[in-house]
Amino acid sequence: MSDTSADAGVVQSRRQLERLVADDELAGRTISGFAAPGVLLRSLDLDGVIVERVDLQDADGEDSRLERAELRQSDLRRSRWTGGLWNRVKATESDLTQIDLRGAQVLRCELGPVRMAKAGFGGARIMNTTFKSTELYSADFSRAVLTKVTFDGYDGSTVSLSRTDWTGAALFEVDFKRANLYGATFREALLFRCDLRGVNLSSADLRGARLVGCQTHGVDLDDAQL
Repeated sequence: MSDTSADAGVVQSRRQLERLVADDELAGRTISGFAAPGVLLRSLDLDGVIVERVDLQDADGEDSRLERAELRQSDLRRSRWTGGLWNRVKATESDLTQIDLRGAQVLRCELGPVRMAKAGFGGARIMNTTFKSTELYSADFSRAVLTKVTFDGYDGSTVSLSRTDWTGAALFEVDFKRANLYGATFREALLFRCDLRGVNLSSADLRGARLVGCQTHGVDLDDAQL
């Protein structure tokens, strides 16, 4: 493939990717079928990007903007997107284990089914977003603000929110219905008009948590700390 092919069409090599990164010309591109672990993607405009079957483990996307982007069958384990913007991002069949979205804005996204175990959302702002059958065990949501977020597809499923950390978080109209929150920590968290019907909160830490106008029918609080 000639060098000029990097200027149009599908990005199919790390070399092409790094050239376009240098010129901040990735917006609207399809990136497909290669490995680029640890690649630098900082402070980029990634509007309309499609990432498909790409290895982006440990990539550094700090302060980058993903808008109307799609992640498909890709490996983003341990990648960093701190302080960035994810707006209308769709992610499916991808591994986002230990992804770092601390302090990021996650708006109107559809995430799942994906793996996001031990993901970092500390201090993030998450709004109008759906996590669909997404594995989030041990994820960190401490000090995050969630508004109208839905955790869907957890009823009778193997995926869970067990041992997640919500310390000091503020949750407004969040739908946890029938989710597995075994051993989760909600210390000093605020939950306002959240749907907790049928949720498993056994062994959870709810000390100092405030629940205002929440639906709690059928909640399992066995061995929870209140």
